[in-house]
Amino acid sequence: MILAMLYCLTEKIQFVLYSKDANFGYEKGWTDYFLPFCDEISDDFNKKYNFRDYEFFRQKLNKKDKLKIRFHKLIHGIDFFTQDLWLLIRDREHEKKVYNIPELGIKDSSLRDACRSLINITWEYNPIVKTLIKDKINSLNLPDEYIGFHIRRGDKVVEQELIDISAYFQKIEETFKKNAFILTDDYRVISEIREKYPQWNIYTLCKETEIGYNHANFKRGDKAVIRDSHINLFASLDILSLSQCFIGTFGSNPGMFLGMRTTQGKCISLDVDWQIW
Repeated sequence: MILAMLYCLTEKIQFVLYSKDANFGYEKGWTDYFLPFCDEISDDFNKKYNFRDYEFFRQKLNKKDKLKIRFHKLIHGIDFFTQDLWLLIRDREHEKKVYNIPELGIKDSSLRDACRSLINITWEYNPIVKTLIKDKINSLNLPDEYIGFHIRRGDKVVEQELIDISAYFQKIEETFKKNAFILTDDYRVISEIREKYPQWNIYTLCKETEIGYNHANFKRGDKAVIRDSHINLFASLDILSLSQCFIGTFGSNPGMFLGMRTTQGKCISLDVDWQIW
């Protein structure tokens, strides 16, 4: 979404959000958790015909459906759906650009710096969620200084080889105090760290019942569980963004996001350099 917003800003395209059936939502979508920041639509036409992947759009729809889309765009004054711009939004050539959007305070900025400015504008919790997240963070009694880790398990193994826990701790400098907040989807990671590194104080919001994230199963889960899981995730991302140093993988969504949200000197990736993927 952040990359799409930035592309639209640079190309003078109005960005309109559709999130009614987003997999993180439980009632409305974006505003289940955040304050609105732009125009948002919720019509069923978008649910049926607005796709993320152009190839999926091309293969799924017949000629009649495509004519419906053209007519809908015409009568509603719409120039683009997501599939029309998806490949352009994610073109890695954007990584080389310098961004200037003075009305938003973006001046001579790299892609990551420009994205950080947009995150600062849009990442505003609604009052209920803000209180819930504050309570979760306060319950941890975090020290002032700590290292942040994101250690993904679960179905991530189908995308890439999992990284051993020792690789994360090998990146730690002796100057850091031995306090760590761990974002993980598998509590066995926490148990292993406490066994192998007993000198470290470990903090986490991962529940003991969590044994690895599976996206397909998660989407079929109860809405209340989905909501609580995302509030835990958002609280964890806030905590990681305030760490002295973040160590994770830019090949994962939390890692890519934190690579945008925090300054480059605070982030260490164990798999790839930060990039659009």
